[in-house]
Amino acid sequence: MFRYADHAELQGNEHPEQGSRRTQPDLPMRTLACLLLGAAMVGLYHLLPRTRPGPPCRAALLVLSGFILAQGGLSAAIVALGLVPKGSFHDLLHQLTGYDGERPVILFIGSSFSEKGIDPDVLAEVLGSSGRAAAVQRLAVGGSPHLERLHYLKECLARAKRKPQLVLFEIAGGYDSGPLYQVHQMRFSDRMVAMMDGSSAWWALRWLVSAGDLSLSERFMLGSEILGQLALHVSHIGFLWNSAPVRQATTYDIAGSSPPTRFSDDDAAKLVEQAAAARDLKPDWPQDVPTRWMSAFLAEEIAMLQRHSVKRFAFYSVPSMQGANVAYARRFCAAITKFACIIGEDPELLADLRHGADWYDFDHLQGAAREVFTRWLGDRLVEMGVWP
Repeated sequence: MFRYADHAELQGNEHPEQGSRRTQPDLPMRTLACLLLGAAMVGLYHLLPRTRPGPPCRAALLVLSGFILAQGGLSAAIVALGLVPKGSFHDLLHQLTGYDGERPVILFIGSSFSEKGIDPDVLAEVLGSSGRAAAVQRLAVGGSPHLERLHYLKECLARAKRKPQLVLFEIAGGYDSGPLYQVHQMRFSDRMVAMMDGSSAWWALRWLVSAGDLSLSERFMLGSEILGQLALHVSHIGFLWNSAPVRQATTYDIAGSSPPTRFSDDDAAKLVEQAAAARDLKPDWPQDVPTRWMSAFLAEEIAMLQRHSVKRFAFYSVPSMQGANVAYARRFCAAITKFACIIGEDPELLADLRHGADWYDFDHLQGAAREVFTRWLGDRLVEMGVWP
């Protein structure tokens, strides 16, 4: 059975946007760009010398040359107009790249576990009250795999007026163990095509080769999807329609989340206690934590950030009712000795998260619990010297 992550881990707010969600384009600029590109192609055609009919390969070469020229012109138009894909990351990029204040920037990167579990304003308040003022920003979206996060992190670093001074990475066993699960789940959606550049395809194929529990047919299917999405990304098919300048606000449809799971206070307390005591990972997760692929990916991501003068890094896990997630975070932190690693399993913290109303589902906090965890995380950052 084709499967990379446990379904229970992806329930609730972890549902990504499904399929292609198109909105009306900014017609004047895009129409002008298309007309100019079309005029350039027609002009180039008329400038070509007329020759006698030749071998079929010559026609194929002309078609290929025309395609390459068209793609070059399209890419130049996209860069000139400053377009980025619409979607979950668009408005985040606007916030991240537009900040030009005096406070140093802290950036946390993750999925909906962080999106729902951390309040940036509360974290900034906690750090500010200790005399360590910071502008806290998030690059965390529901259902976002590592490849998508890295793609938009590059966009952020290329455009941001103020680079982050501290980057916090989310720890999540499902995403680390099956980094292509969401890529397959959202295959050929706007989100996955937008992020499947050459770097993403390289890392995806690298994982596909190293994964030890896939059949030949599964590898072929995933490999075909990766290459297909890479081709759509390179050819910019649909891009002008589903894009906008990052400085402009956009509107797009957001898929509805599944309804919250109802927990009694007794059930919540029992599940939290059981999760804290768990030591085993899910049977289908690799037992080496982190995997060789994950270690190499993080090394490349951190090296890229260091090239942009980022010097401070740390890892953290959001509290969970699933013991495998807690056990994974514990093993991960034991293996990561170079950087600070914060696990959301402190007894005092969990004592404040033993109410049914604190949990949206088994993995996502809600309501007052979000502020409780954020304040706890801020205190740990200060106590451990992560943000001195």
